[in-house]
Amino acid sequence: MTSPVDTVKTVYDSFSRGDLDGFLQICDEEIEWVVNGPASLEKCQSYRGRDGVRQFLDVLEQTWSFRAFTPKQYIHDGNTVVVLGEETGDDKTTNQPFENRWAHVFDTRDGKVIRFREFLCHWSGSEQPPAMSW
Repeated sequence: MTSPVDTVKTVYDSFSRGDLDGFLQICDEEIEWVVNGPASLEKCQSYRGRDGVRQFLDVLEQTWSFRAFTPKQYIHDGNTVVVLGEETGDDKTTNQPFENRWAHVFDTRDGKVIRFREFLCHWSGSEQPPAMSW
């Protein structure tokens, strides 16, 4: 049986390789996917089921290009995995660079993600996040 941390790492590996179909197969058919962050970002909303996650991925592809996507720390408790990380890229709609720090909370069951919650801190353009060590 796949451990919850291995399930989450597979999600990130699929995303990083651009294997969106593989990514979706790791999601439960009835998954709840919620992105908490600035209302000005189209991706920050609730999605339901694999079709909803596909909609989220489409919004992400249309609006952002990533230069780096880096999970930094995995915290595991039962079937829940919290991942702290950061990413950088460019906003396709504003042509501005961005830097994000995030906490991803995955709930898993039988090798599938049944719920995902993202808590996003977002800086764009010339805004800079506070200094922080990992």
